[in-house]
Amino acid sequence: MQRWWLLGLVGFYPLLAQANWQTHLSLPSSEPTPARSQAANEQEITSPLDSVDTLTFGRDVVIDTTLYEALGAEGVPTRFATKLETLLSEFIESPLEFSGSERIQLVWEEDRGQDGTLIGPPRLSYAALPDQAEPLEVIWPVAQKGDVALFKNDSLLGTLRLPVLSARLTSRFGNRRHPVYGGMRPHNGIDLAAPTGTPVIATAPGRVSFIGRQGGYGQVIEVEHDTGAMSRYTHLSRFSPKLMVGDLVNAGESLGEVGASGVATGPNLHYEVRINNQPVDPLGQGERIMLGEQPTQSEYQASLYEARDRLEHAIGTASIYDLISFKEP
Repeated sequence: MQRWWLLGLVGFYPLLAQANWQTHLSLPSSEPTPARSQAANEQEITSPLDSVDTLTFGRDVVIDTTLYEALGAEGVPTRFATKLETLLSEFIESPLEFSGSERIQLVWEEDRGQDGTLIGPPRLSYAALPDQAEPLEVIWPVAQKGDVALFKNDSLLGTLRLPVLSARLTSRFGNRRHPVYGGMRPHNGIDLAAPTGTPVIATAPGRVSFIGRQGGYGQVIEVEHDTGAMSRYTHLSRFSPKLMVGDLVNAGESLGEVGASGVATGPNLHYEVRINNQPVDPLGQGERIMLGEQPTQSEYQASLYEARDRLEHAIGTASIYDLISFKEP
């Protein structure tokens, strides 16, 4: 019996702000996307917001080849394969092994114009690996509140919050001696060192408001959030393919890759959060404003049950989790 390995061995660590995360996977290789100005991208958004419908899709997929091929064969966006591999590698102690009969269950949302055309990238909101010895489920927040969360055997294992997996915090918010120009200067964000090509993900749901170059920041993506906050991701080596100004992104959605564009001493992500264009500490006030009061254990559990319900409605049949086994908090 052939075996396919989805993930390498990765230790699970509590996901604190200064956690030293591990990652082994990056986004699929492609030619760098040219820097695109905010104005140019806005011209490509042809449908007003009130003419966009958000559709929910679900699939129960048998993995008899690779995850990528299995998703493609069932009409599921193959970009989810890399996303799942990247995020799950933050949680799993032992490798996930597929022997040709395991299933993966998925729910995602797509924005469609009146003519049915896809607007922006699809957004994964639920994934389950029910045939593992200890079933795994991942939920992405479809509203503002909450982080990407992983459940094992119906219990919350942990959540993801920082924008770079495998990051090392090298510089905090506040005054510091500038590493290139010297002298004490305000540092308007935090620096997270990681190898070139490491995925950069959105920290909270929002809408892309800028893609392009900004002086010493190099290649930049900015995301506006419903709370009035803006998150900025800089020094990128490339942007995620087809990502455009106006696209809705979910927490955990890939925005691009770590690089050293602009003024940088090495590959890193300079990450900022701004309120009314004033910088705030991304690990303090910024996080509280963008994410709000974090869900309790019971609220996360309720979100899991709601995600299972969406799966049931999307695939037209009950999920593998028997409703009578649910233990409401």
